[in-house]
Amino acid sequence: MPQSAQTARLVFLAGTDVAVDSRTGRMAVAAARDGWDVTILSPGAADDVEESSLGRVNLVRVPVGTALRERAALRAKGHRLRRMITQYGLTDPEQLSRFHAGHGAWVRQSTARAGSLGAPARQGAKAWIRMRREAHRMRMRVYRWERRRDLTAGGPTGDWRTDWPELLDLDLALGAELEKLRPAVVHVHDISLLATAALSSARLRAQGVRTRWVYEISAPTEETEYTPERRESAYRALEREFTGRADALTAATGRLAASAPGDVLLVPEAPPAPAPADGRGPLPAVRNLCGLYGAGPLWVYAGDLSGHQLETVFAALAQLPDHHLALVSPDPVPDAVLALADKQDVRDRVHTPPPALPGLAHAYLASADAAVAGCGCATADEPARDRLSAWYVQAGLPVVSACGQGPAAFAKAVAGAVDPGRRPSAEERRAHTWEHRVAPLLALYRKLGGGPALTPRPELGWDGEPVPVPKAGARPARPVPTWTPLTRQTPVRLGMGPANYAGQLASFAHAVCRSRPDVSAQVFMATAPGTFNYPADVYLDSSKLGRLTVMLEQAERVFRNYTHVIADAFLPVLGRLNGSHLEDDLPALLRTSIKVALLAHGSEIRHPLHHMDRVAHSLFHDAPDGMVDRLTKVAERNRATAERFGLPAFVTTPDLLDDLPSATWAPLVVDVDAFACDRPVMERRRPVVLHAPSKRWTKGTDRALPVLRELDDRGVIEFRLAEQVDWTEMRELVKDADIVVDQFAIGSYGTFACEGMAAGKPVVAYLTETVAATLGEDNPVVNATPDTLREALESLLDDRDGTARLGERSARFARKYHDGTRTAAVLADFLQ
Repeated sequence: MPQSAQTARLVFLAGTDVAVDSRTGRMAVAAARDGWDVTILSPGAADDVEESSLGRVNLVRVPVGTALRERAALRAKGHRLRRMITQYGLTDPEQLSRFHAGHGAWVRQSTARAGSLGAPARQGAKAWIRMRREAHRMRMRVYRWERRRDLTAGGPTGDWRTDWPELLDLDLALGAELEKLRPAVVHVHDISLLATAALSSARLRAQGVRTRWVYEISAPTEETEYTPERRESAYRALEREFTGRADALTAATGRLAASAPGDVLLVPEAPPAPAPADGRGPLPAVRNLCGLYGAGPLWVYAGDLSGHQLETVFAALAQLPDHHLALVSPDPVPDAVLALADKQDVRDRVHTPPPALPGLAHAYLASADAAVAGCGCATADEPARDRLSAWYVQAGLPVVSACGQGPAAFAKAVAGAVDPGRRPSAEERRAHTWEHRVAPLLALYRKLGGGPALTPRPELGWDGEPVPVPKAGARPARPVPTWTPLTRQTPVRLGMGPANYAGQLASFAHAVCRSRPDVSAQVFMATAPGTFNYPADVYLDSSKLGRLTVMLEQAERVFRNYTHVIADAFLPVLGRLNGSHLEDDLPALLRTSIKVALLAHGSEIRHPLHHMDRVAHSLFHDAPDGMVDRLTKVAERNRATAERFGLPAFVTTPDLLDDLPSATWAPLVVDVDAFACDRPVMERRRPVVLHAPSKRWTKGTDRALPVLRELDDRGVIEFRLAEQVDWTEMRELVKDADIVVDQFAIGSYGTFACEGMAAGKPVVAYLTETVAATLGEDNPVVNATPDTLREALESLLDDRDGTARLGERSARFARKYHDGTRTAAVLADFLQ
């Protein structure tokens, strides 16, 4: 291997699978950002070496054999025939005790009889007794010798190779892979791999490879009935033998650093610095989620809810009557904790909001005024406590510790901390970021690696993947959910997925959570890798839905977390675990207490043949070859599924009621406020007419274009055709239009029409009799076919004032039907 390749490679040794948000994962990503070629080696359960990645970090899982452990076990058993001779069938201490007692009883009885004998006989009896006693002593010496050889019966020996031979198997497997990589630096993060790091580094140095290694000191494992004493002895022996050979030591806390000999580099826990604001709109804030829009100071506590310090916190809160406390936890707050609040008569000022969305803790916390830190007295608690304190400081909150304080002193400390002048400075916030705290470690890697020529890769995000640089004015790469994140604090936990067509599940989730504080939601969306067209909590890579790990993870997500599921588009919600259709998952779902509802958007339930009978200009007349046959089979199977299971069913457009009569119309939801505008309508000499088909054949575009282009050529209108346009640009186009032309091939109106009405624009579209009857007198849509389009537009152009009033009426209709309120009401019965 070329020397340059060797000097830029860094290997982490981990005892278990590594997540990107673990300490090892974040150190590995930090090194990759610094330019290292990073690999994480860990034991694996498969028969062969498994390779995967955390972004640009390579993951290698190595199968570990059991040969050396089995050899030690065989040696421990000893020779069967010899054991029969030396152990006399005594297999446990109770049998040995009975054997001793029997011998003692015989000696007492024999010596008593010998005393009553004559002199010659007495001397013979005594000799026999002495011989038996000596034979017994010899037997016991042989017995103890064999027991010492029986390692399963003895205590720890202090030799790690003997006490825990599994360590030899680990070294044999991972050591070989490590030496193949020939790294410049090794960082071992598990004590069980300490020997592997030391021995492989020594072997590589003997081969002329300049490998240096670092040991991350971990908290000692608490001894329990599940932690064998011999393993603890082996771990202590490992540290005695190898810690001093490490080229450097690191630790997460000061107490761990103090437990090791020599100098230790302290790398405290902290989250990465918050990403800059990207204009994605308001994010859930803890103050708003507590309903404290204009109330007094708010404290936040996100530590251990079983901590004794909460009694002090509640007592201090009682002394500050205008203050409030938010207990933030992913799990329900125990009744015992709330009872403590009741005891201090502060229950009405103790709030239990949903926890922060992953990665958004800064924005979530920033609306509070101070943070309460718990004790974290145990060594194992320190890293989590440091990380939580860093979250607080990054959010700009002063941190007050309740550890060791009485209520009066703590109340005084908090009262002073909520002063705006006590907020952490920019320098303090920077010092509490992972980037700042990991920098000395990266410098250590470079020093140990001999100063390799590294090319930093700051474009890598903290998931190890490159972060695309957004263009000016472009929408963010990953839209942020705006609904109440899933939490066990709400009785209704709603899972929605996996299609999320046009972001409608995201809009439904926002609408439901806005009107129902007892509901939290999670949207999961199957999409192409790296594609985030619409907001969701979980993005499932469509190409990996058949992988066992993905399917099991999704099944666990559904069965462990949700009380209700809305499955849209009849797609499976468990990946490909049971099959490729929702009906394959329904038997498993319905065997649980989860309530399931169906949601249809369009072509998955719209029957092409029936639609062509109802609509003269049906889109299916213009469908690509084979499309009608394929969609007919899809629609028939989906309707059969709905009828067979009899589940609550909803459709997003009223025309679909013709295809699924048992369904209920749950209106499309759009961001009415985002599209609302006060720009005048129909005041330009050439009013702007906007048409934006996602696919021309689905909207009847080619049938309408001749009329629209002719009117444009005559100078009567300014026609704008928007295709393949980003949604942020589309919003501006809608606001700037005078008239919106939707579709003439479906028989209803879609999301684009709703957005046009929300912006106060008259909308022209074709509506079937079912749709017109469903909407009733509220309907503001100008009903037209391709044959009557010219007449409809000319009528709007001739009565400009009436058209402007129609736009106002459209805005009222959009707010009444499509701001989410009506949809949440429709779903209310299902969500009971």
